[in-house]
Amino acid sequence: MIYSLAGMLLLGIACDQLIDIGVQYQQGKHVYARFWNDAKENNDKNETRQKAKKQAENSGEFDYRKFKIDFDNLKKVNEDIIGWIRFDKNGINYPVLQGRDNEEYLRILPDKTKNASGSIFMDYLCSSDFSDSHTIIYGHNMKNLSMFGRLKQYRTVEGYYEKNRYFTIYTPEQTCRYEIFAWYEAGVEDSVYQIGFTDEDAFGEFVALMLERRYQDTDVTADEKDKIVTLSTCSASGKRFVVHGKMIDLE
Repeated sequence: MIYSLAGMLLLGIACDQLIDIGVQYQQGKHVYARFWNDAKENNDKNETRQKAKKQAENSGEFDYRKFKIDFDNLKKVNEDIIGWIRFDKNGINYPVLQGRDNEEYLRILPDKTKNASGSIFMDYLCSSDFSDSHTIIYGHNMKNLSMFGRLKQYRTVEGYYEKNRYFTIYTPEQTCRYEIFAWYEAGVEDSVYQIGFTDEDAFGEFVALMLERRYQDTDVTADEKDKIVTLSTCSASGKRFVVHGKMIDLE
């Protein structure tokens, strides 16, 4: 049984009271735009595909199975890029990194530039291939809604969940599809940050508590058989805001 205290304490993930934008935001925006351009693997390389992509975006449709990420290209910039997280509609669309600890990418962009936006990164205690029963991913809660700034809208915007139920994590080996089933605030040292469980029953109790604590009944169930990803960011209350998704497809 492991509790990622480093992740919880250092991570405060942006509890600098929701980081200011400005020069560093613009810098981060440009860096992530470059990474997005490097990541696209023949998704929109010609006019026909660009039109198809635009039509899909306008219709609200996104085919996660056809979307590809060029990890060979990304890893030329940084070997610590282990995946890519993309929500279907809300603009969360970033590389996922994993450092030697939970401080490394807290204030560092994927190209190693110092920047308050930091990176989206997996807890260093988790398996980089997303094979754990519970995986934690951290990101800053930015004022301009970049990074994990939009996660708070599950709580603040009516109907947001219905339009943003799914996200996909791409790795060099596989595509993992997740359905969100819970979100709520948690303390810095909350048990929700546990990684590693003594047995299946212990994990089942852990997941049951997620369901009990959720702010909205999503009608989505989860149990000890599921693989859970927790997305964690800062809350204006000084606590953390977590969003839980369970794997529903693996390719």
